[in-house]
Amino acid sequence: MLEKIINILGEPTNGFSKGQEFGKSKKLRPHTQWNLEIDFGNSNMQACINEILGFYNANDLSVINSECEADIFCMASSDNGQGSFTLDAEIYQKLVEARLNITFDFYSD
Repeated sequence: MLEKIINILGEPTNGFSKGQEFGKSKKLRPHTQWNLEIDFGNSNMQACINEILGFYNANDLSVINSECEADIFCMASSDNGQGSFTLDAEIYQKLVEARLNITFDFYSD
């Protein structure tokens, strides 16, 4: 299945196929995963999400929609425990139109 997704979306930042072994105990992957990572550096979270939505909307996923589930996962890390971001209504509307869920994972020291 990973090859099918790659044929549509191109090479992932990383990914794996269902049934592929991983870890020292050689467990089998329960699903296929294709990941696109964006390091937003000096951009803000909204700009990155907008970039991902643009990529998602620019690709015809109808061939695999019945076999796949897509979502956006955002990880934010801070070494001082401070920081925030705002998502405006335009981003929410784009997420609704794309029927995408978004998950935020925060790490702070």
